[in-house]
Amino acid sequence: MRKFRLLTIVPFVLAAVLVPGAAHPAAKATALSGTVGPAFSIALRDANGVKVTHLDPGAYTITVNDQSDLHNFHLKGPGVNKFTTVEGIGKTTWDVTFVDGLYTYNCDAHPNLKGSFRVGNAPPPPARLNGRVGPKRTISLRNASGRLVKVIPAKTYKIVVKDATKTDNFHLKGPGVNKRTGVTFKGTKAWTLKLVEGSYTYRSDAHPKLRRSFKVVKPPTP
Repeated sequence: MRKFRLLTIVPFVLAAVLVPGAAHPAAKATALSGTVGPAFSIALRDANGVKVTHLDPGAYTITVNDQSDLHNFHLKGPGVNKFTTVEGIGKTTWDVTFVDGLYTYNCDAHPNLKGSFRVGNAPPPPARLNGRVGPKRTISLRNASGRLVKVIPAKTYKIVVKDATKTDNFHLKGPGVNKRTGVTFKGTKAWTLKLVEGSYTYRSDAHPKLRRSFKVVKPPTP
């Protein structure tokens, strides 16, 4: 009796293999809409029609509807400077990438027609220094702990001055800074100033001997 050999056929199944590093579809840009005109109005809104005040960093597609030949829509901020023409009307689409920072939009022909929004987290508020002159013949500049300022690191400060006399003033002067209250002024002034390395003085212009000084030094390395 003749024997027959049975051949077993094993099917091969083809499967898709995801190769590491293969391209993936890009994330879809978030849609925003800008409008200007036909009256004295300008706005930037999200897909729900809500006015934009804060956005996350990333890619956005902005469709601007310029409805007036008296206005334009000018968007600017870190890495972005886009605008329609004042004379032109119609829709324009921009693809932009927003990074952390403050962005503004306005009409160049009417600067008071404007808006703004922040992308990412707001920077921390500047450190506060408290200046005072009067009510007697005294003058001082103190930190948040109440200590006289003698040496501070270079950065931006909010300086709040309490002028409690009409016979002296508070005059702060140094590299890039020259701010003062009036000699007859009595009240509070607030200045946000960038102090750089160097020597600063604050004095009364009415009594020059009423003065103090401090130094601004390079901030320590983190």
